[in-house]
Amino acid sequence: MKPLFFTPLLKQVIWGGEEVTALKGTQPAPERIGESWEISGVSGDETSVCCGPDKGMTLQQLIAKYGANLIGSENLRRYGTTFPLLIKFISAAQDLSIQVHPDDAMAQRMGHPYGKTEMWFIVRAKDDASLVAGFSHPSSADEYLSSLADGTLMSHLQRHKTAGGQCYFIPAGRIHSIGAGNFLVEIQQSSTDTFRVYDFDRRDANGNPRELHVEQAKEALDYKDCNAGPVEYTPRRNEAVELVRCPQFTTRLYELDAPLKADYSAIDSFVILIAFEGEATCKTGDGDAFTLRAGQSVLLPATTQGVSIEPVNGTFRALETFCV
Repeated sequence: MKPLFFTPLLKQVIWGGEEVTALKGTQPAPERIGESWEISGVSGDETSVCCGPDKGMTLQQLIAKYGANLIGSENLRRYGTTFPLLIKFISAAQDLSIQVHPDDAMAQRMGHPYGKTEMWFIVRAKDDASLVAGFSHPSSADEYLSSLADGTLMSHLQRHKTAGGQCYFIPAGRIHSIGAGNFLVEIQQSSTDTFRVYDFDRRDANGNPRELHVEQAKEALDYKDCNAGPVEYTPRRNEAVELVRCPQFTTRLYELDAPLKADYSAIDSFVILIAFEGEATCKTGDGDAFTLRAGQSVLLPATTQGVSIEPVNGTFRALETFCV
């Protein structure tokens, strides 16, 4: 199987910024593009292959055609024809709503297949940028409801100053919000289940208050979650640096100024590379060559035994993620 590139879906949202279209060089650039869904199997928002023999096919169609050769035998057993991950670039010109996601068990009670655990890698952040993640102290459902009623919710949450290179893990149940001035990569379970807790009294395009999901959030929230700072890791050049390993996905960081060979022979999964700085020429063990530039993502099928990555004219930075 060949490496697969997809046509991203650009999402215009009330809080959207300009970083996504700037990175991708989109011309003309639509306003308020907050998200680029790079690789998605979400029903109604599927990305399709943009070139090659499988051009136009969605992930569900690809899995039906290639099965374990595309996603790996264990992923096929676990997820069937549902692609397990959703990959995004996110640009926030305003704060996103305060929100929480359900875990798998709650999502399944709602009739949905999976909950939503995710991670963020901060590509760039303005000097005054921050985000919200976790409670500032152990809380409770009663305190949550009373803080919403008296307008003090924000005083019960942790705010973290952000900087490029930080990584935040957001398991299901963690209260959170991406703050204005952040540009990041988001890797998440393939779910759109989001419970909006508070939205700063914003109105939608028709002047109506945006919908809140107070009761659903009450059930989903982890009220003891007070340890939500950035992931600790040591940057190292020219080798894979693990950022997150959880039941849903593993993500590693590459910062390369010299060629590297990534070995996937022991991984029973597809691998996705998400480039956010520089350019590299890549070649799989099967001899398939391609160029990967900042703002692009590529899916390497589970049959891929490895890939050689050679930076072009300076540093190449990318994330690598897979399901095992």
